[in-house]
Amino acid sequence: MGIRICARWGLLLPALGVLGVLGGCAGPMPKASPDEAWVGLREEPTTTLMAETLDGKRLDDGRYFEVPKGQHTLGATLFVEGSGDSDGSTCRVDVTYKDFKVGKRYTLVESSLGQEYTLTLYNSADKPVAHSPDIDCLAG
Repeated sequence: MGIRICARWGLLLPALGVLGVLGGCAGPMPKASPDEAWVGLREEPTTTLMAETLDGKRLDDGRYFEVPKGQHTLGATLFVEGSGDSDGSTCRVDVTYKDFKVGKRYTLVESSLGQEYTLTLYNSADKPVAHSPDIDCLAG
């Protein structure tokens, strides 16, 4: 009887640990502040786009940007999955927009054509308002 109980706990505890770790990563998105612009992220299936900095200051949450009114630079990191023998690559990119408006929603969209990657910022009317210059990538 004692061995059977230990075996059950032996499987349950690691499973609970994994769920706890995954739950922390997938927490709910915070509510958008009406006093700032909200920038969501959208990437292609083979990449991961993370919000890193706002005007050079590191962000606490890489899933979105909250931006005050006016001109700001969004710093992002793009992780590209490798294929075949490649380990993938990591790309660092900045997008500057001069006219963020409080209470508005924007989307930073990653797109690619072969090994060429771009980020485009769209406003709430789905109109492109800014885009990235050349993106520098380092092999992973």
